[in-house]
Amino acid sequence: MRHNCPPCPDGVSDPRSFVDRMRALKAWSGLTYREIAVHAHRNGDTLPPSTLATVLGRATLPREDVVRAFVRVCGGKDEMDAWLRARSEIARTAWMPADPGGGPGPALNGGEGADGRHQMADAAVAAVFAAGCLASWWCGKRLGSRATPRRHGQGTH
Repeated sequence: MRHNCPPCPDGVSDPRSFVDRMRALKAWSGLTYREIAVHAHRNGDTLPPSTLATVLGRATLPREDVVRAFVRVCGGKDEMDAWLRARSEIARTAWMPADPGGGPGPALNGGEGADGRHQMADAAVAAVFAAGCLASWWCGKRLGSRATPRRHGQGTH
């Protein structure tokens, strides 16, 4: 039996609870992933079933555009501001330092930071750089052993 009011994000304070509430909204709507994608497309949004399944299967905070499209389709239009406010507040508090001199908070949305930069990029660049240095050293060592001058009469002709 469907309740009259859709679930809303009141009292939600962390990404996991937020996604749990999104799952409750999907269940309340009675729509499948495919139906949500079709309705989102009609609204001018892009929300593929695979993206939606991934978002609802994780405990990380979804992007704002995903939340907006999802809430619009699943029947929480009247609570849209509450959903976006809750998401924004979770993102803001998750990035506040634990103490005044502390660093940023935990990663959200699979490593995407508050400024939209993907935090894993720094690690990837460092790994590629290290691999490049190692390859350069190894190739140089191998080429260097071949490039050593040979005395006349040594080696094969």
